[in-house]
Amino acid sequence: MSETGASSAFEDAFHKSAERHERVWVFVAVAMLTLLLAGTMFIVVYAYGIVVRTDGFRRDPAAVEAPEGSVVKTGPNAYTVTVVARLWRWSPSPLRIPKGATVTFRVTSADVLHGFAIQGTTVNVTAVPGITGSVTYTFNRPGTFNIVCNEYCGLEHQGMLGRIVVAGDPA
Repeated sequence: MSETGASSAFEDAFHKSAERHERVWVFVAVAMLTLLLAGTMFIVVYAYGIVVRTDGFRRDPAAVEAPEGSVVKTGPNAYTVTVVARLWRWSPSPLRIPKGATVTFRVTSADVLHGFAIQGTTVNVTAVPGITGSVTYTFNRPGTFNIVCNEYCGLEHQGMLGRIVVAGDPA
């Protein structure tokens, strides 16, 4: 009977020690994972920034202030179009331009992230609130080009369409 009591006392001491060590190692593992996550987030935000800043992206509050976008003729067959994305539309739309027009799109968003893509072209810009993305394209063939949002922006995302109508005769 004394063996059972000694064995029981030894097992109790062993389990107390083992539980203490397990708690320490669980705490160390959780602390290490927390530091790894916090460090990764800090490095991503601090070193790379939330938005990659290039010459094509500039902070431009005036672009967001244009409530329905604007079209400015900058040359004989050149235009600058400020496109503002809002849930769930593009402004201005429809946009009418002559064949052969070179259009510089200045794209921004008034609310959430949107993806500005013109079907049948190489135009693809992310519309970020408070930042203006810029891309230039020459429309050499007449027709109707659809502007689609390729960045999920909410429940009516699939219906967010705009239109560019290119007339057959150059201006």
